Amino acid sequence: MGFASDLGFSIAVFTAALCITFLMEHLTRPVGRSLWSAPRLVLHGLVMAGVFGWCALASGSVWLSACVMVLGVLVAVIASNIKFSLLGEPLLFSDVVVAQSFLRNPKFYLFSVPLPARVAVVAIVLLLPALFVYVACQGLHAGVRLAGALMAIGAWAGLRLVPAARWAPVPAARADIARLGLIGSLQLYWRRWQAEPDGKPPPLNPSARPARDIVVVVQCESFADPHRLGLGSNVTLPPMPGLEHARRIASAWGRLEVSGFGAYTMRTEYGVLFGRTEAELGFRYFDPFLTAGREKTFALPYRLGRAGYETVFMHPHNLGFYSRDRLMPAIGFDQLVGAEAFAHAPSFSMPYTPDCDVADAVLQRVSNATGPLFIYVVTMENHGPWPQAEGGGLGHYLRHLRGSDRMLDRLARGLEATQQAATLVFFGDHRPSIPGSVVPGGERDTPFVVIDFPVAGASPVVGAESLTPAGLHDVIERHALGGAA
Repeated sequence: MGFASDLGFSIAVFTAALCITFLMEHLTRPVGRSLWSAPRLVLHGLVMAGVFGWCALASGSVWLSACVMVLGVLVAVIASNIKFSLLGEPLLFSDVVVAQSFLRNPKFYLFSVPLPARVAVVAIVLLLPALFVYVACQGLHAGVRLAGALMAIGAWAGLRLVPAARWAPVPAARADIARLGLIGSLQLYWRRWQAEPDGKPPPLNPSARPARDIVVVVQCESFADPHRLGLGSNVTLPPMPGLEHARRIASAWGRLEVSGFGAYTMRTEYGVLFGRTEAELGFRYFDPFLTAGREKTFALPYRLGRAGYETVFMHPHNLGFYSRDRLMPAIGFDQLVGAEAFAHAPSFSMPYTPDCDVADAVLQRVSNATGPLFIYVVTMENHGPWPQAEGGGLGHYLRHLRGSDRMLDRLARGLEATQQAATLVFFGDHRPSIPGSVVPGGERDTPFVVIDFPVAGASPVVGAESLTPAGLHDVIERHALGGAA
């Protein structure tokens, strides 16, 4: 065939595949009514033209390019729907980072993927590259490759002309999935993320000095008030004496309004460490750790370190997760304490380091401190997935929740015993996602407490309050630096 015939044939096959993918994309949850909106048609068409064009250029095969289009959209829709059912959010552009996390910690994700989908993904990953090589070696197919190049260039130029800021002025993932489509949202949100400017850092007070001897901040994995999880009346809720005691003696306590459900620890962690609101972050809020390294002057360890605190980050797990091994030193932590500092042998009933072991390590650091000390702790005991045997996932979660409660009590009593001027901040990073028991809903808050020691000299509060993670950052900085914050 000549070039004109190759181009015409390529366009015909592409158009057929485009119709299939466009209708298939409408199965993405949440389902919207804007099937034929102009932005959705334009974005989906241009992205698919780019995928088809690059595949045709690489392989010289029209049919293989069409198959890649259809398979790509199918995988994206299935992945997005699984994520939506577990976490209440559709697939986002930032989730591509999860691919790296999946390779490091597959057990965090495999439980959510049905067995047929696992088999299909493995087959695609193994067979598609081999098929590409095989087809590409069958002949030059210059006309198809040239047609593919023209389509890829045209799609790139067309996407550059899309008014991204007008079509997606603010992050609204659930609404934009319906308005822009899954594929269009992924592309447009990625562009908007790239264009987000760095924030203006708050001023540093050169005369700031430590107002406390010890500041301990504990970000407790999946810590929630069981009474607020909406569990059935047939579920026996565990007693939480540590949380109840902490609320009685706290200088501040209440609900932390986190945005993630069942995941996205880094959103809460970023908010508490850096103090920037989700509105200030814009499209960066979906995974703020991706750009956090450029914002160290916002970070608590940087600001408290300049004031004279020794700063320690403690996490009894692989510090490479979320690239904490690189990020935390970059934002001012003097020391990192990882899994190697804890002698824990994983078991079925206790796969991760118990929270009380972490509490003991914190109190040991406190007893050895020779100057003002700031410790930020990220726990692991109650990280999912929770085994379905022996009482099911919910039973395992509630049992580990008691372990976290004991950690809170142990830290509170241990810091009181030091008779030093200390502050303990304890909060949950997000609620758990336990299919059939705890599912995405309207409320996502977790508990937080702020306790000043010695308790006898503090001023406990009676009423609860609501804070964002950024608001909790401000509370920590005021306690740590007093009036100089």
